[in-house]
Amino acid sequence: MYSAGGNTNISCQEALDHPIVFTSHRLFKAEKNYSTTEREGLATMYVLQKYRHYLLGGHFKMYTDHSTLKYLVNKPMLGG
Repeated sequence: MYSAGGNTNISCQEALDHPIVFTSHRLFKAEKNYSTTEREGLATMYVLQKYRHYLLGGHFKMYTDHSTLKYLVNKPMLGG
């Protein structure tokens, strides 16, 4: 899956990497006030929930161009 600017597409990982579906979501009034990081996270959660039945039981990688989300996902667990 690739996420960029709140737009997400799911790609087929075979010999050629090409999108198999594009999706979008209209923001609700409250969601329009979200920060960029929160919107990127919202887009990620929306796609994971929407295509959950395709993703269960298999391995997938989530790609994003948003550096803050990359940090939040890869940061070490500091608390116990």
